Amino acid sequence: MQPLIELNNIQKVYHTDAGDVAALRGVSLRIESGEFVAIVGASGSGKSTLLNVLGLLDRPTGGRYLFEGRDVSRLGRTALAHLRNRKLGFVFQGFNLLQRQTAADNVELPLLYGGVPPGQRRSRALELLKLVGLESRATHTPNQLSGGQQQRVAIARALANRPRILLADEPTGNLDSSTGAEILQELRRLNREQGQTIILVTHDLAVAAAARRLVTVRDGRIASDHHQGEPRPVEERAAPASPLPANARPAVTRS
Repeated sequence: MQPLIELNNIQKVYHTDAGDVAALRGVSLRIESGEFVAIVGASGSGKSTLLNVLGLLDRPTGGRYLFEGRDVSRLGRTALAHLRNRKLGFVFQGFNLLQRQTAADNVELPLLYGGVPPGQRRSRALELLKLVGLESRATHTPNQLSGGQQQRVAIARALANRPRILLADEPTGNLDSSTGAEILQELRRLNREQGQTIILVTHDLAVAAAARRLVTVRDGRIASDHHQGEPRPVEERAAPASPLPANARPAVTRS
């Protein structure tokens, strides 16, 4: 079966005044439809660069990236943006909601940019808010919502265009441990019940434990890749962040 994502010997080099910085050094990775994958690494490991490449936000310097069997490694900015808007959904640490717009308005934004008629936009937004348990908060603005509720709105917005992949970048980073555990449970439910493919990027091994597969990045390379089996109960992960050990931190400082 053709994988949803296939990276072959991906390299990413940043050219700086101080010299070249190799952020990714020959990364090869396959992700199947319906997987829940956590990519974990210390600051400077290359995990953020890998997220940018996977999310079509940056092009690799070398190697081959196949998305749904199509080589997207050398696509131009317009083609990448079109593919990104149709196929990918993003959830960020800082929520990135428009403060003067309601929850429903925020969820509608990707549909507005996609030219979906107003009636259909609102119907889809309300459907998604119900999916994440916020149908009663549709008319509330972000400052009327808790941090966890704001992140749920952000998740609903990321799902608006029915993306093949949901990419979550430190989605619990701005939340307390209990609320963060609720968000991880929500992601697990979306994966389990909706079959949503999820790629979660984090520095925190406790957060990564929510996923069924753990990919560890170190010094711009895949250090390990294994399945974790059934994720641990949420309450076992509701603890302060547990970053990678100091001796795992790489010399390269760019993430």
